[in-house]
Amino acid sequence: MNNQARWMFGVCWLGCLLFVALALHFWGAAEIRAEFSEVFFLTFACAIWLMFARKLFAWFGLGFRDDAVERRNPAALVALCGAIIAAALLYAGGSIGEGPSYLNNVFSVGIAAAAFLAFWVLLEIGASVSVSVAEERDLASGIRLAGFLLSVALMLARAVAGDWHSESATVRDFINDGWPAAVICIIAVPVEHFTRPNRQHPFRAWVSYGLLPALFYVGLAVIWLWHLGAWEGMP
Repeated sequence: MNNQARWMFGVCWLGCLLFVALALHFWGAAEIRAEFSEVFFLTFACAIWLMFARKLFAWFGLGFRDDAVERRNPAALVALCGAIIAAALLYAGGSIGEGPSYLNNVFSVGIAAAAFLAFWVLLEIGASVSVSVAEERDLASGIRLAGFLLSVALMLARAVAGDWHSESATVRDFINDGWPAAVICIIAVPVEHFTRPNRQHPFRAWVSYGLLPALFYVGLAVIWLWHLGAWEGMP
């Protein structure tokens, strides 16, 4: 499991960087799309962001080395893969669109990441999901958490995507386009209480109690993205 976990997480990590590079190449600002060096620089910055994010996830009870590798916890590995993909989505969303400065990207990614972590904290406070994943090693809980994080990240990334106008306009658009992420969080708390393992059912079926709720979360996010349509300035 040790080598398998490292291999799976490494593939996920590289896939995230490839996705960000392609997003910048096709949907970044015109000067970024025109220069390979600009795409490379911002992709390298994404690698640093993902390393920082991985360290940050440990504060939520999900450590890659401690849980996924040393304790050989598949639930933690699935949740961490979902979390790192979510972090890449936030970075990509905040980096696409026209803008005069890299600081605009930093601001957009920053508010999306702050909201993302806030919703994760609320889920943890309301349902203690990290206990089910890290301590009880429940695979269904890990899949649900991954689905929750991906759905929230999709909504928040879309909310910060597009051309830059000002800080106030970015915050206004972020609230107008990203508020359904709060609905996902509100739904996820009772779902966690209903589906988490207990004394009567210590081992939940990962398909019905994990995959289906995760697909439900992501499906809601996809419907909202379809409703919003293309972001402003999308090539």
